[in-house]
Amino acid sequence: MKKFLSNAIKVLLPLLISAVVLAYTYRDYDFSKLWTDVARLDLWWIFFAVVFSWLSPMFRGLRWNLILSPLGYNVPQRDTTLTVFTGYAANIIIPRFGEISRCAILDRYNSVPFSKGLGTLLAERFVDMILLLLIALITVLWQMPRFIDLFSGEYKLPATAAEGSSSPAFVIPDICYWILGAIALVALIWWIVKCKPMQMLKNFVSGLWVGFMSLKQVKNLPLFLAYSLGIWVCYYLEMYLAFFSLESTAAVGAIAGLVCFVASSFAVLVPTPNGAGPWHWVVITMLFIYGVPIDDARPLALVLHTAQTAAYLLGGFVSWIVLHLVHREKNS
Repeated sequence: MKKFLSNAIKVLLPLLISAVVLAYTYRDYDFSKLWTDVARLDLWWIFFAVVFSWLSPMFRGLRWNLILSPLGYNVPQRDTTLTVFTGYAANIIIPRFGEISRCAILDRYNSVPFSKGLGTLLAERFVDMILLLLIALITVLWQMPRFIDLFSGEYKLPATAAEGSSSPAFVIPDICYWILGAIALVALIWWIVKCKPMQMLKNFVSGLWVGFMSLKQVKNLPLFLAYSLGIWVCYYLEMYLAFFSLESTAAVGAIAGLVCFVASSFAVLVPTPNGAGPWHWVVITMLFIYGVPIDDARPLALVLHTAQTAAYLLGGFVSWIVLHLVHREKNS
């Protein structure tokens, strides 16, 4: 019974957080005109953006292969890439489950011990964190005057954003703070009771050390860095290319696209399915700040996130089938 409740919380809590944030973000959106709004989008640009949603897992799989090789595991690049795709899909179904599934799949099909695989993933996350922080720092410094105006209260609403937009997306009523605070408190209490933080910290440090050792031994460091940059370039393009689907978002420029990308990258750290809810709110808010009407930002965010989520799920499902078939034939 306790295990069932624990699993239920892992699934239902992210869905609850996502539902609350989405309900607020689209609280006064008229869904009866959704298809009309979708028809205004140039869906070819959405398709081009989604293509990069498939390229980023490919770069991540190739990079993972470089980390595993120094540990003595010659995993085919095909397997690491397909495993990453399945991990992306698993993260959507159960947030933060993708890393566990990646290690389990590699252990099952390529005999890479779960703990060693987890160590390499921690090393991956460390590299990604450093790159994200560097990108965020450069972006904030580049756009510092705008952020100073925004947080000092001197920000003037752009004329284009004011058209048809009576309430900006980033104004949050007090009740939302109370709801989100209560959810966060319940989640924190549950985590402390169930997850034994000190043991988790010990395991984390141990795994991180293994991962660092594998990073030090990477034979082709330039290629490793190229794959790392490729991952983040793909993440950026899978958002920015979609902006060209509307005139108002196409006009914001590459720098505004970078701001939206950085903000959304932090939003997906919230454990919801593919960042649903926080991602929408952040993207709509950033676009609004850069002069995009809410009536354009809301449907674009909804369509883009839905398309990306569908792409990850499809890629993960196909990859899982291919892995199963390839290794069944190999074992037979």
